[in-house]
Amino acid sequence: MDVTMKLNRRSVLGTIGMIGVGTGAAFGSGAFTTVEAQREVEVNVIGGGFRADGIIHLADDPLDNVSSGDIAKDADGIEYDDGQTIGDVESTISNEIIGSSGTADVLVNTASDFVTVKDANDDEFDGRSLYPTLDNTYESTNGSYVSLVANDVTIVFGPEDRKLPPNSNLSETELFGVVRNGDADVTFAKGDVDEGLLTNVNGNNVSTSPRFTGSGNVTLSGDVQAGEASRETEDLLIKIDGDS
Repeated sequence: MDVTMKLNRRSVLGTIGMIGVGTGAAFGSGAFTTVEAQREVEVNVIGGGFRADGIIHLADDPLDNVSSGDIAKDADGIEYDDGQTIGDVESTISNEIIGSSGTADVLVNTASDFVTVKDANDDEFDGRSLYPTLDNTYESTNGSYVSLVANDVTIVFGPEDRKLPPNSNLSETELFGVVRNGDADVTFAKGDVDEGLLTNVNGNNVSTSPRFTGSGNVTLSGDVQAGEASRETEDLLIKIDGDS
């Protein structure tokens, strides 16, 4: 069973960050299966000073073979303009996303065998190859975390070779990471659909719109409920409110 969380291209609106979501719940053929299914959550990001247009790929080598001084290369192995290093690229991006007080980034952890990410072309990536890779600003999150503000990705729960059984629940103790500059609050909320794929965040039912307040970097647990429908899409809203 594939469970996917689709993150669409982002747009910018003022200084308040928002990870928004698409509209409605759409079911495929309506057929049911006891073998496998695919789940999608449509997500748009509005806010901050950064617009994601695809992925920010930095390196393919394992992190222990990569340094901030290495030349950054995209997913096709092409060097960035002017031979920018990984450190150059990450410094520029982190300054745009969380360079001002009251800003935050929300990330997904791909360390689990049951969580991965893919781009708009359905190409899967080791989360360590996408931003942030080595940025010290994100020191509380290891290289397996992928920025949902900087990267336009699809989160896959139960990839092809490790699909989830029908009606199963996937619990990850550190599914999301929140990196803040100053005070910034992060709220997870459902759309108009009664049933949510992401059911709980840090032990709080998403239907109650749990809000995580304060400053500093934190990790949050998450529960994903897999159903039986052959295909589903639904809304999820992650809103970031800062003090600036």
